[in-house]
Amino acid sequence: MHLRLFDIQYDDPLYQDFLAEQERAYARLGHEVMVRFGKGDPRVGADALSCVAAVDDDGRLVGGVRIHHGVRGELPSEIHLRSPDVASAVARARARGEVVAELAGAWVAPHWKGRHLVTVLVVAGIAAAETLGATALLGSCSARLTGTYERCGYRWRWEQPLADAPLPGVTSYFSLDRIEAFHHREARLTRALHALGEGLRSTRERIPEQVLRVCADQLGLRLFEPSLLSPEP
Repeated sequence: MHLRLFDIQYDDPLYQDFLAEQERAYARLGHEVMVRFGKGDPRVGADALSCVAAVDDDGRLVGGVRIHHGVRGELPSEIHLRSPDVASAVARARARGEVVAELAGAWVAPHWKGRHLVTVLVVAGIAAAETLGATALLGSCSARLTGTYERCGYRWRWEQPLADAPLPGVTSYFSLDRIEAFHHREARLTRALHALGEGLRSTRERIPEQVLRVCADQLGLRLFEPSLLSPEP
């Protein structure tokens, strides 16, 4: 398996495959509405988008995450959380000269669940956003997923819970930090970000399996252990 970093072109067959697999993954969770931010929503369409995609040895997409470069348009969390707190935090960061990006739409194929591929994708997304020029990262998730993203370096604004956002009955939290801060969370994360960043700088569009193995080892993940599940037809 390897990771690919590519800029989004909506007519690119690779991105169409990426969206189709993402939509299938989100449909299983009842979150189809969240996919629309990767389909040219005009509020995010003013900015460039990139993807980190996981590709298995058979060339099949098995996971991915989008990188939204928030320069002119709104970032996904600004839109779906509809929170003045989020909007003002982003505005203050930009006023300080930060280039704010956001990772969104992380998904993993069912037969890869349990091997922590989503953690590697998110950490790779952080490294890719930095490589592409971002200096700060916005993020949000439901209370159920906060632990997963904490392990990737996110630090939530616990004092600002967002009840009923983005859906009734859901409490979400948001994070906005300089990417430099992610490098100083924990030694394991520092080493993984360094390995992924070096991999991107040397190959630009591809992170080979040997780099992913180093990253997984640093993070203590079971990424390359055999799975009992088989790919869907």
